[in-house]
Amino acid sequence: MSNLPVRFKCDMRPTNDKKIYKVIIEIPGNKKRLSFVPEKHLHKLEAFLQKYGQVESLPWETLAKDRIAKYKKSGLALRGARYREGLSQKELSKRTGISQENISKMENGQRVVGEKVAKKLAKVLHIDFELLTETGNE
Repeated sequence: MSNLPVRFKCDMRPTNDKKIYKVIIEIPGNKKRLSFVPEKHLHKLEAFLQKYGQVESLPWETLAKDRIAKYKKSGLALRGARYREGLSQKELSKRTGISQENISKMENGQRVVGEKVAKKLAKVLHIDFELLTETGNE
């Protein structure tokens, strides 16, 4: 498991709508992320910050354990890398020759990513192919 520095400082303010909160989260490295959270979900954010807000270093797997259980690490890595490259599933399909349907199944944890397919995807997504295989994610 890799540890990523996680230190959250959060500024929550209601917007003009009053049912939506503007949330600015400060991440190490002087990075700030702006999000808008519906009032009905604000309690979830507050619980998260209460639990993890003061942690200096935390494995990303801890934060994503529910998603890992649902999509597998390889599916999350694929979706994240595709998103980072600004590609749709359809565009990734065109660039790799892998059907959009299979890309969707891999991202949703419904299909295992083999080594040959992982190498095709990794080349286009500029990542290590082992991130996309279950053996590389143990």
